[in-house]
Amino acid sequence: MSNQQDPAAAAAPFDSHTAANGGAVLAQGKPTEGERTIEVVAKRFGFEPSRIEVTEGERVKLVVRSADGVHGVEIKKFKVNKKVPRGGDAVTIEFAATAAGEFPILCSEYCGDGHEEMKGMLVVAAKAPQ
Repeated sequence: MSNQQDPAAAAAPFDSHTAANGGAVLAQGKPTEGERTIEVVAKRFGFEPSRIEVTEGERVKLVVRSADGVHGVEIKKFKVNKKVPRGGDAVTIEFAATAAGEFPILCSEYCGDGHEEMKGMLVVAAKAPQ
């Protein structure tokens, strides 16, 4: 298996077919209908991916690991606030994306001088009418 990154995939927006590791295509293909699992790495001072796109009504499962120290993941709109320990142990955060819009992802654990700049964005696209 090649360790090289596909430049086209790396430049594409993060969606259900890309993973947190630089835009590589997920091996399992499409997610289960109505649920999305996304791997996230928290590190000084950002989240990878920094932008997560889902659809209104989807169940979202974030599997978050720290690449260095203790961090937190907070998405106020969806009452998400979870501590992510150092050491690489994954923390799973599950919630329903019940509202469309753009919602900041913040680090809720002080992690150093760049802590205030550690932000991401959850983009919830409005569900298409049926």
